[in-house]
Amino acid sequence: MSAQRISGDEAKKTPGRRLALTLESTLESVNLAESFVLQFSEAGGFSEQQREEIGLAVRESLANAVVHGNCGDPGKKVVLEAELNDTGVVIAIQDEGKGFDPDSLPDPRNPENLLRQSGRGVFLMKNCMDEVIMHRLASSGMEVRMIKHLSNTALQEHSKVSIKASSRQVDSVTIVDLSGRITLGEATSILREALQDLAGKGQKKILLNLADVNYIDSSGLGGLISGYTSLTNQGGQLKLVNLTKKVHDLLQITKLLTVFEVFSDEATAIKSFN
Repeated sequence: MSAQRISGDEAKKTPGRRLALTLESTLESVNLAESFVLQFSEAGGFSEQQREEIGLAVRESLANAVVHGNCGDPGKKVVLEAELNDTGVVIAIQDEGKGFDPDSLPDPRNPENLLRQSGRGVFLMKNCMDEVIMHRLASSGMEVRMIKHLSNTALQEHSKVSIKASSRQVDSVTIVDLSGRITLGEATSILREALQDLAGKGQKKILLNLADVNYIDSSGLGGLISGYTSLTNQGGQLKLVNLTKKVHDLLQITKLLTVFEVFSDEATAIKSFN
């Protein structure tokens, strides 16, 4: 697969079945790449669920390339190329870092790794895509090649909402209502800061209401684990309520349901703190 490398603005305007981006080693590039790939995959006839899976896999791969591959070095770039074909889409992401051994990555589902705040990106990529192939490049860096096959599900509109958080008090329990997407960058920072602020005010019984959270990436999971660990170490409790099926399934495949107490209704969750 080859395509001329073009800037973000040019990519948005270029018709056809190929996309190529050369991106800076910044967190903003993660959002930019996801946005372009979502638009690109929509033209390929992917269902809403498939587009979300493709977007999540691209986010995780780009984040790895920027943070772990290029280590945020402004002199290094990340190249993304995507191509639609009759059976689906092929996406290749290359960084210019030192590379790593994919076989050496620990399984994030193992009990000793469940409370780690990172290390789930590659696992999520493999669960979202039909094929994921990683190898070192001859020059330098890693290439991640991912394939997603088409389904026959009709296209639906994809919406992207930033995270919002508000809190309310019920007896001794602080309920934090979250809505939107908990992802790498500002959204995860908002979650961490909200939990730190509550703990700093002595509020140690916290219930996260995830009814309106429609998307969590591995950094978002890291934010949840960070809050859980911090509160637990201070003698507090962090519990979850009203998970959507998508979020519940994500916690299930990462085995984090064995870490968090999860409830389907608010009243029962509140009583569990007493």
